[in-house]
Amino acid sequence: MSQPSPDLQETEKAVISPSAATDRVPLRAKLAWALGSLGDNYASQTLTQLITPVYNVALGVPAETIAKALSLPRYLDSFADPTIGYLSDNAQTRWGRRRPFILAGAIPLAILAYCLWLPGQGWSKSSLAWFISGATLLYYIAYALFIVPYRALGFELTSDYNERTSVQGWGMIFGLVGGLGIPWLYKLSLVFGGADPSATQIPPDVMLNGVRKVGLGVAAIIFVTCAAPAFLCRERLHGTAQEKISILNALQETLKNRPFFNMLFARSFALISTFAVTAIATPLMIHYLYGGNQSQASTLQGFAGNLLFAGAAIGIPFNTSMSARLGKRHAFIVCLATASAGCLSQFVTYQPEHPYWILLSNFILGFGLQGVWLMCQSMVADVCDEDEVRTGRRREGIYGATYALLEKLAVTTGFYLAGTIATVCGYSAGVPSPDVLHKMWLASILVPVAGMILAALLIWFYPLTHQRMLEIRHRLDERKATPSVP
Repeated sequence: MSQPSPDLQETEKAVISPSAATDRVPLRAKLAWALGSLGDNYASQTLTQLITPVYNVALGVPAETIAKALSLPRYLDSFADPTIGYLSDNAQTRWGRRRPFILAGAIPLAILAYCLWLPGQGWSKSSLAWFISGATLLYYIAYALFIVPYRALGFELTSDYNERTSVQGWGMIFGLVGGLGIPWLYKLSLVFGGADPSATQIPPDVMLNGVRKVGLGVAAIIFVTCAAPAFLCRERLHGTAQEKISILNALQETLKNRPFFNMLFARSFALISTFAVTAIATPLMIHYLYGGNQSQASTLQGFAGNLLFAGAAIGIPFNTSMSARLGKRHAFIVCLATASAGCLSQFVTYQPEHPYWILLSNFILGFGLQGVWLMCQSMVADVCDEDEVRTGRRREGIYGATYALLEKLAVTTGFYLAGTIATVCGYSAGVPSPDVLHKMWLASILVPVAGMILAALLIWFYPLTHQRMLEIRHRLDERKATPSVP
């Protein structure tokens, strides 16, 4: 890895603080926290992987109906995030601020991960839509109870600029390696349900039987890994008395933070654009590449997902190193450009004659996208330091909650747009025409690229450089050494 520039080295010598110089997280502590990322990956992605194959392809619920059914609960449960973040910021228990909340979220989250797939094939389309809305509302509330304090715990593990990226990188490695089975959930549902590999029409009861078995396995994974940090992690910052402010004032202060705003909305554009094509991705693969054969399409989807994960995992050490050399803002932009290149490459690789060519596109896309998520999570910890200089409070919980809130709103907006995009392309359910398939193919490439461009424009103005963070760390250490100094 190349060395920092001479100017940066001189700046470090001038303002470096004792805590920033020595605040290294032991590998064991990183691994204990990172284990929760494996469960987080299954909790956040299983629904995305299976909702279309189960409810649209197998049960015939229109894509736009599913999109609307998913959108409403995500908007409603978003209000839980700030409340949970505020409560965990101000909690004072013998077990710490974060760990009790983590455990309280892991248990119902695992139970609901199975309950999502309980409907029968005789249900009406409207009943299925109402079930999706109700079940996902409860599911995402449980997810918020886990993910908000879990992320806050990760932000608190270190105050070092580059070590923060390393901690988040370990979490992503665990999530990616452990989540290699996620792209195969569709295929496993067909296998465990006893589907005929040569059939182009899979009976709904076969899919439902298989997905319930898969759901039980996913529930077990979520419970074990999401609960683990509550037992294995030790909190670096315990609940200490600090001046309390109302939750509305806390949110107002958080949203006025310019660095946080720039990062958060850049990430939101990237999320919206990638989720906006979810309603057409699976049907496109089934009908465009394989003429309706679900078994072949589900196998390719498994491999494609694995290559996405492989690109992300291989990209983590590279992107971590690039962040140390270039700074997080520039690394963010490079990662967006890489993800865009992966999308645009599908003009060449998305071919019915050579369906497995898309694996290369997915590898490039995963390499870039994971770098974006890595920079974002590391940036949140930096923002918390900048916020403490201004307010005198440690508020990882409310920042983590706002981060999760905007994530949910972005994903929900993406899901809603997915239904709209499917409708604009002419797809609802069943077998799309060649003209509709062509429109779906174009949308699946161009929509994500447009989001990446908007994200790059926003993150260009992110102000927390490495030099600025060294200065902030120095001021915080001085304040702790001399509490009477404002």
